[in-house]
Amino acid sequence: MDIEIREATEADIPLLHLVFELSVTGLCSRDYKPEQIHAWVARADMNRWRELVESDLQFWVALESKSGFPAGFTSINKEGYLHSMFIHPDFKRQGIATMLLSQAEAFACHSDIPSIYAEVSLTARPFFEKQGYKVEREQTIIVNGVGMRNFVMRKLVGCGNSL
Repeated sequence: MDIEIREATEADIPLLHLVFELSVTGLCSRDYKPEQIHAWVARADMNRWRELVESDLQFWVALESKSGFPAGFTSINKEGYLHSMFIHPDFKRQGIATMLLSQAEAFACHSDIPSIYAEVSLTARPFFEKQGYKVEREQTIIVNGVGMRNFVMRKLVGCGNSL
């Protein structure tokens, strides 16, 4: 499989929305209750995606090279907050998240960001732990009036230097 990673633009909002919704409903349903999944998905309408893409977040989208089919996306800001990492269920366990995270970590190095932190779902926690992220705390966030457990995780960005 040949994957291309490029910066996402406003034209990619429908792709981001699709991947997000399929990822949450298809991959997170074993870790979250149906009402939690519904609240999570309902939080992100097209206006919300537009706000995010126009914010200080840097987005990258992973596309299957031949078809242009969206495999996943990630976003990070210059404070080191990894806002999103979502993979299309058809592309799970194929290295897409690792490629996207490498892109975000390279951005952090280039931007002299000392560490990256994220609010990580129950579903994504094992992946982030394998990538060297450590849990700082467990928390319950409220999404559209529904409580959801996740973890604040952080990783120092070495950038090839020993810290």
